[in-house]
Amino acid sequence: MAMVCTAAMISGASAPVWAADDTEIAAEAAEVTEYTYDMLEKEAYEGTWLSFEPGFDLYVPSDWEVLEVSEEDQKEHGLMFQAKAPDDSGDNMVVTATDIGKDYDTDKMKAELETEETYTDIEKVIINGIEAVVFNTDVTYGLAFLDDNGIMYNVQMGEISDENAEIAQNLFISLRVTETTDDAAAEETAE
Repeated sequence: MAMVCTAAMISGASAPVWAADDTEIAAEAAEVTEYTYDMLEKEAYEGTWLSFEPGFDLYVPSDWEVLEVSEEDQKEHGLMFQAKAPDDSGDNMVVTATDIGKDYDTDKMKAELETEETYTDIEKVIINGIEAVVFNTDVTYGLAFLDDNGIMYNVQMGEISDENAEIAQNLFISLRVTETTDDAAAEETAE
């Protein structure tokens, strides 16, 4: 599942090249879709906020069963979190983590996904302040994002279906950094 490759960044030295790059960057930044909590559809499903290491939350359907992650799965496959629907529908969600280094960013991630036929509907987005890339595979909806330590998190939810499209969108829009006790205390002090 790891979508990791190394990429070299080539920079130009002339002023016109930089000017063109700045224009392209500004145009691309204007096209990035931003999602926020107020877009979360609470009616999509009854949900529960669940945290996974190292400090992210997702609003997962309450009736989904959170499955245990073994140390072996964590070490060998980067598995951080997994849950499944209570019926035999095959609907499930997994979160994996891959150390890809600090030189990788969402632009490189998006470009890499665009070279693979496996991935479709690839879009760079910002979800509650977190830069990410959303995509589809043949059977899952996907979301990938990076932390400050060079770890890429890949959230896959499936199976792809009309019924699951709204759940996946809601699940992805819910992505947030876990509030710590210090964060809550700072908010109270600010108020």
